[in-house]
Amino acid sequence: MFTSPRIVGAVAIVITLVLVVGWIWNKAGDDALNQVERQNNAAGNASDDHRSRFDACPDGMWDFGAQKCRRP
Repeated sequence: MFTSPRIVGAVAIVITLVLVVGWIWNKAGDDALNQVERQNNAAGNASDDHRSRFDACPDGMWDFGAQKCRRP
């Protein structure tokens, strides 16, 4: 008679722990995805900026080593 409430209590505690750990795991995954997305956006913006500078440079004036336009 006393073992049945103990088993129910233990199962309830285990279920609660599993749900809490699952929620933390999910939250950590979301944070990691957001961080990667921010890094990708920053890389894309930097690429767009460099491409714009290259396109604005007159033909033959781009210095690939320095990654900038050589103005006369």
